[in-house]
Amino acid sequence: MMTSSTKPALVSAAFAGLFLFSCCHTAFAGKLTPKSVPIQIRLAEEMAANEDWEEATRRWIDILYYFGPSDQEARAEFELGVVALRRGRSDLAISQWERTVIRHPDSEWAERAREGLELLGKELPAPAAEPAEPYITTDTPSDERQFLCAQSDAAAGLYEFAIRDYLKITNLYPASRRAPEARFRIGTCQALLGRPELAMQQWNRVIQDYPDSREAQMAPAGAEAWQAVLKVAGTDVLQRRRSVFEGQWRPFRRYATETDRGLSYAEDLFENAILDYALQEYAKVLCDIYTPQDAENPHKAYAIYRMGVCAYRIGQNDAAARQWRRLLADYPDTPWAPQANRALAAVGMTDAFSSDAGRPAPSLPPDLPSTLIKRHHLAEQLVDCGLPLVASKEYLKVIFVLTAGKPNPFQAEASYKLGLCQHLRGRPDLASRAWEQTIAGYPDTTWADKAGTALSQADEREKSLAISLAEPSP
Repeated sequence: MMTSSTKPALVSAAFAGLFLFSCCHTAFAGKLTPKSVPIQIRLAEEMAANEDWEEATRRWIDILYYFGPSDQEARAEFELGVVALRRGRSDLAISQWERTVIRHPDSEWAERAREGLELLGKELPAPAAEPAEPYITTDTPSDERQFLCAQSDAAAGLYEFAIRDYLKITNLYPASRRAPEARFRIGTCQALLGRPELAMQQWNRVIQDYPDSREAQMAPAGAEAWQAVLKVAGTDVLQRRRSVFEGQWRPFRRYATETDRGLSYAEDLFENAILDYALQEYAKVLCDIYTPQDAENPHKAYAIYRMGVCAYRIGQNDAAARQWRRLLADYPDTPWAPQANRALAAVGMTDAFSSDAGRPAPSLPPDLPSTLIKRHHLAEQLVDCGLPLVASKEYLKVIFVLTAGKPNPFQAEASYKLGLCQHLRGRPDLASRAWEQTIAGYPDTTWADKAGTALSQADEREKSLAISLAEPSP
């Protein structure tokens, strides 16, 4: 008989089994591209294996809405429940598994969902009377797919991810009919994050950018309600502190080219205080991710300057200084070079933990001929800026996505540097896993040798620490 003391252990063991099964290797079949669902599933599995639960959640949402339709809907629904459990959200796990049972009652994933629900003591839902409609069809346009992703991010409690996806609509699809609603919902997400001043800023943007929209009629009421609440709370004067970098800053808002739209997206992320990913987007502009082959990119010097601003804002002061030094070295005749000089001087004068000495950030090669090379250099830039978690996602794309599972010349290096990212995150277990995979997957490369050295050093550190901790107190 199961007692109250043994049931939690059995539930934990059962869910561990479910999770391990869900992270198994996905077989590839047929002609694959970087956007093929099996490739995206492999990436989601790796993100989960790296315990990047929020990004894994978002990837499964993308598989449902952005990369579909496919025959993997039932699995994606189930996996969203698994990852929710690892995020500590059993409520979301239950709702996802109930949905799996209702929508796909005869699937293997529904059977697993039933098992999970029973272990949680939940009554099993009845299957739908009629076959479920697919989430999207082949005719669903990209902006609508992006909107559905953002809605699902918000439903999962991932409000910053939702803001990022809503901002893609307003910046990358500025003519979308969803743009006013997306901007309005960004304000709602900011309010839910406890940032009422940013919420009101976004609602004012709705009025400014879409004056004839339904959302523009709703926005003043939201802003007034928050102002009233803040006044009652005694914080009615709520202004973000301005800095030497932001006082005269006027964000770029143009959409004529793909590169313009990418830069506008980066600026919007910065305005919404999502600084890690603003830096990533500025780096994408720098690495020509948004620029078609052979097209001009006039924004590189500005992108470097703003990378420095973002790095400083997230506390990576030396990384900020390296960006500004790189700007002075590579683009000395641009209007942003004097800005970089002033920023370096200001940081050196006012921050006791920073210095104007040191190397510049790594320069890019003059030619970035492929998406693979662009993404590889993007990851390098992000590591140098002190964003190992964000960089790790780009290295995973280099390994598993960009050549659709086929070998490429950067995979071994990316695998090794994935371990470096985990080491910089303070996750020696995940770092060792990545280095072991480098040795197993790319045995005859210099990167396997480097991984072996890194593993040996890590082992020595752990042994020394264990001995130290075992010694008696003085």
